[in-house]
Amino acid sequence: MAVVIQTFRPIRNVQPDDVMQVQGVVTQIAEAPGFDIAITLKNDQHYYYINRGLTQNLTIDQLNNTILNKSVTLYTIKRWTIFTRDGNMGHVSKLIIDGKVIYNEIKNDIHEQTKN
Repeated sequence: MAVVIQTFRPIRNVQPDDVMQVQGVVTQIAEAPGFDIAITLKNDQHYYYINRGLTQNLTIDQLNNTILNKSVTLYTIKRWTIFTRDGNMGHVSKLIIDGKVIYNEIKNDIHEQTKN
């Protein structure tokens, strides 16, 4: 029961200690179920997504123009579960390219949160 709770616990009130940094080159951006935005990084098997990103003033076209085929820094939720043994949940809480914050939901972060 504890494993199920840990695995499917909602992600809310993200703090700086809750994330891990991942860097890579974006090879694909796509719409995913639930208004999510899926991001694929070169040579990385993780499934990265911005939860409800299409309701967060982000668009697929905007991201294709801004980050496709470019190196980005993602801050993803860091939580061990039976499905994420390396701790990388894939839920993107912050997206940065060339020092510019594109998306940020982390509270108490050095960068301002993205406004809806």
